[in-house]
Amino acid sequence: MSTLDWGIVAAFVCALFGLVLYSRRFMRGVADYLVANRCAGRYLLTLSEGIAGLGAITIVGAFEITYQAGFVPIWWSYFLSPLGLIIALSGFVIYRFRQTRSMTMPQFIELRYSRSFRVFCGLLAFLSGLINYGVFPAITARFFIHFCQLPDVILILGEPIAVFPLVMAVELIVALLFVFFGGQITVLLTDFAQSMFSLIAFLVILLFLIWAFDWSEIIKGLQTRPEGQSMIHPFEAGGMADFNVSYYLIGVFMVIYTTRAWQGSSAYNASARSPHEARMAGILGHWRAMAQGMAMLLMPLCVFAVLHNPVFAEQAAEITRSLSQFNEPTIRNQMTVPVGLQHILPIGITGLLATVIVAAAVSTDNTYMHSWSSIFIQDVILPFRKKPLSQRQHILLLRIGLVGVAVFAWCFSMLFPLRDYIYMFFDITGAIFLGGAGSVIIGGLYWKRGTTTGAWAAMIIGAVFSAGGLLLQSYWGQVSPVLVEWFPASDYLMGIADDFPFNGRQMMLFAMLSAIVAYVGVSLLQRSEHNMDKLLHRGRYRRPDDPSVEKPLKSWRSLGMGPEFTKWDKVIYIGTFLWVLGWWCVFLVGSAIHMTIGISEEAWVNFWQVNLWISVLLGVFTTFWFIIGGVGDVRRLFADLKNSAVDSQDDGSVIDGMNLNDLEVPHEQH
Repeated sequence: MSTLDWGIVAAFVCALFGLVLYSRRFMRGVADYLVANRCAGRYLLTLSEGIAGLGAITIVGAFEITYQAGFVPIWWSYFLSPLGLIIALSGFVIYRFRQTRSMTMPQFIELRYSRSFRVFCGLLAFLSGLINYGVFPAITARFFIHFCQLPDVILILGEPIAVFPLVMAVELIVALLFVFFGGQITVLLTDFAQSMFSLIAFLVILLFLIWAFDWSEIIKGLQTRPEGQSMIHPFEAGGMADFNVSYYLIGVFMVIYTTRAWQGSSAYNASARSPHEARMAGILGHWRAMAQGMAMLLMPLCVFAVLHNPVFAEQAAEITRSLSQFNEPTIRNQMTVPVGLQHILPIGITGLLATVIVAAAVSTDNTYMHSWSSIFIQDVILPFRKKPLSQRQHILLLRIGLVGVAVFAWCFSMLFPLRDYIYMFFDITGAIFLGGAGSVIIGGLYWKRGTTTGAWAAMIIGAVFSAGGLLLQSYWGQVSPVLVEWFPASDYLMGIADDFPFNGRQMMLFAMLSAIVAYVGVSLLQRSEHNMDKLLHRGRYRRPDDPSVEKPLKSWRSLGMGPEFTKWDKVIYIGTFLWVLGWWCVFLVGSAIHMTIGISEEAWVNFWQVNLWISVLLGVFTTFWFIIGGVGDVRRLFADLKNSAVDSQDDGSVIDGMNLNDLEVPHEQH
């Protein structure tokens, strides 16, 4: 890292703090802190939530997958893309959730089921998210330290201080301050600024890699993989142990089941100006990260090529020496690409990527800290209070929870040894809540026969199976010898004594299927129907200030363009539909050709090169399109917040099955 590189990082962080100090004046009440008073537009939501979902740890996780699987995951993503399109176009889950006017998913759960179940789900979501988030600071700090080549120890006032815990502390403090000052308002705005910078930086990095590395040299490096583990030919990659075809097929089910269930960015689910804006944000998400996705693909592939193509033997030796410091295989796998990039990127480009790491880390940290602390306070603590808090007391309590989450994350990162791929860890820890949450949320929003007892059964079974799988995976080395001793004649146990036989995604699938059976089976044993009009503010329960249309399209018709769509909305809708459908057809045709006459590896090489240039061209266009749209949304956000009144009743409370602020609306006006 040169002076120029550090200067880029420092200037960016200072600019973010300036934005925080300016925007904090708009945070006046609980609704502002929790959901930006529901004033966010589609581009602001798409960009901010996109960078919040990226995260430095997600970058490392994506590097792990690409370094192992190469281009193959892109091919299988084409198979999944229609599902994402259907979910986005229909507003599946998000549209109805926004109609409930709930600030958190557990608040909706109280409206739909019961207060005690809300507390249970809030606690489960909080614990699942907290454990999941607990490894973020460690991996981010390790990424930053080794990419920037920081020393292990520095002297502060003459005392030696370890850099690793110090970097984690600085990272968490910066993110904490961003939320502390302005809640979801500052989260939205800082994430938007970080997203704009990251989109431009990724585009520059992508163009540099295309210029610096000859395509044929990259391919020669990828072709060194053994037979059956191809990084180029998706139908010759079945020999991969984890990121194989079954990994993506399980993903088909998970895409539907977990829609909006993960609460790491829960505030974004309720921050939209209207249900339609929330839907459009989902549709636009298909276009946001063109250059970003290809840059994150090309970076690990270039590192792989350097380490495996003899042409780069000198650079490979330097990278290998740097990696020799990692004795733990898991950490070595995580750091291979970051260390490799440090050796192949020049001054300036290194600073851009370092700043992207900071932006991705802070955006995810502030979003997750805001989400988990808000869920704990809103859905675990406050439901037990009989007397409402004042706005000042409520915000103070939310801020105290924020500090608690940051302290836990620092301690957990110092103590917990991650023994699996990052994405596998995400799967199994997330399933503690997600295992049953998909049944509870989808069933609660779309099935009037779903009952509270069925919801309890789904959540408990999903959590128990997921937590049990996590414990077995973490301590299999201690458990397997005992099992073998108890059942010495079992050939199966003898065969799996050294390695746990299931990965995180497989255990997550089992937990989810068990939860569905429990929810549907128990609910059908009871004869009960919920008032869905009351839950979704329809018919006589409709609010006079509701900006959505009175009768939105339902069932399969929701895939069409209803009365809420403007002409430009229809252009975006049709363009997105044709784009996703086109790549899905490419997948079907390519698969059919492979199964009939076969496709050579050379043809796949040409296909991926064309894919690369399409992403570059579209990346340039979409980057500027989204930045222009996002700036317009920010200006409208400031205007709406300035003109809005503070509603002391709008704090996430539920009384007699209705949001507290709904009680002010006369019954005959609903």
